[in-house]
Amino acid sequence: MKKPKNIYIGCSGFSYKDWKGTFYPSHITEGEMIKYYEQYFEVVEINYTFYSMPHPYTFQSFLEKTKRLRFSVKANQVFTHARDYTKEDVKKFIEGIKPLLDEESRFVAILFQFPESFRYTPENLEYLKKLSQDFTGIDRVVEVRHRSFATKDFYELVEELGFSALVNIDAPKVKGLLIGPWESVGVINYLRLHGRNKEKWHDHKEAYERYDYLYSIEELEKIKEKILKIYEGKDTYVFFNNHYKGKGAFNALQLKELFGEEVKIPKGLLSTFAPKLWE
Repeated sequence: MKKPKNIYIGCSGFSYKDWKGTFYPSHITEGEMIKYYEQYFEVVEINYTFYSMPHPYTFQSFLEKTKRLRFSVKANQVFTHARDYTKEDVKKFIEGIKPLLDEESRFVAILFQFPESFRYTPENLEYLKKLSQDFTGIDRVVEVRHRSFATKDFYELVEELGFSALVNIDAPKVKGLLIGPWESVGVINYLRLHGRNKEKWHDHKEAYERYDYLYSIEELEKIKEKILKIYEGKDTYVFFNNHYKGKGAFNALQLKELFGEEVKIPKGLLSTFAPKLWE
């Protein structure tokens, strides 16, 4: 089938040095990466904002360097992991992405991604309520990673609190980790595909090892079916976070092909990963 026009497929992040020689030409400069990325994708998730507060200059530069690329922005860890933010933190984050908010058609949402240690408790539900209220008026989605959140009551609460979506997750089958839940919760659909590297999900030396995974065509076919199951005609955003060496970019382009899109795949990705399809 042909991909509906409002299903958008992209990657979680684009500025990876280890993508040089696979997705990116080996000689590309950091400043040229986003222009090159836009040749292949319509959406991108900006993740550096998890580690440091955004600056309006950066987002103004992103907008000026691209023509149609749409951006989702990951919330800073002070809101999701430390959970001790101040009103000043809220103000600083919103001001940092203001150029994007001013270009409404180029903005998808703020992604609030919580760790597995964040569980379904009355205290945490109150925290989500406060957080959503502090970002009222801005499209926002929430990703929870503990299985205790897989309840109808929580799905209803997500909508009541004004979140645009509950993020659907593909990840390894690890005890306590929420997979899916493959429910369409909110006014849009938002999916993050983390890979299925079960061995390295908790036992890793470097953070990237967790996301070192290449989906097979068979796995992507099943993911496509799940996307269509929850689609319901809503704007649907799919981000591949299995970013190591550009594997996510390769899988994202493959998924586009499975939806019937004509895509071009960089030679570096084909030479590095395509043979694996026939192993």
